[in-house]
Amino acid sequence: MAIDLLAPDGARAAESGDESDLIQRLRAGDKRACAECIDRHSAGVYRLALRMVSDPQEAEDIVQETFLAALKSAKGFKGRSSAYTWLCSIAYHKVADHYRRQSRERKRMVSGIDVDTVDDTENPGRQPQPDSLIESAETRQVVNEALAKLPWDYRQVLILKYVEEMSVAEISQIMDRSPKSIEGLLTRSRKALQTHLAGLREG
Repeated sequence: MAIDLLAPDGARAAESGDESDLIQRLRAGDKRACAECIDRHSAGVYRLALRMVSDPQEAEDIVQETFLAALKSAKGFKGRSSAYTWLCSIAYHKVADHYRRQSRERKRMVSGIDVDTVDDTENPGRQPQPDSLIESAETRQVVNEALAKLPWDYRQVLILKYVEEMSVAEISQIMDRSPKSIEGLLTRSRKALQTHLAGLREG
């Protein structure tokens, strides 16, 4: 089933006034705070994971891995970002691990893999883009098709910027890259998306 990566979902909940209190309790190892964090952010993390892997079961697995890792490392959380950004950072790395595992599987099974399957998995890209291109259902379909052709890092940075509506600073934390590097990646990603969009429209 096709996934509409551009569909608005309110994944980024407004940060409530007790966010700082939640972060402090997380750092203190408060188990109730961990449960509250899961309750508050699991839906958003799931939607982010689903956009990145496009498979509901795999997205659920990534969410479980994300929160298990978060619970183990909660005491080390510095509180320099929101809890949601911190969780997205963990989820991002879990997704990267997912694709690395896929790559290793392909290498082990290369003799028995269908060419079409290889084409799909070699380019694990599906991502969103600037608001001006998301005006109608037909346009959204074209954009999603173009996103599906983009490389992994281009997809992720566009998802975080234009769907999650994160700042460059937040994306920098999640992707472990400098803000200047993120800005350059966004520029290249937008250009690549526009190129693919032009090709689809001409076709």
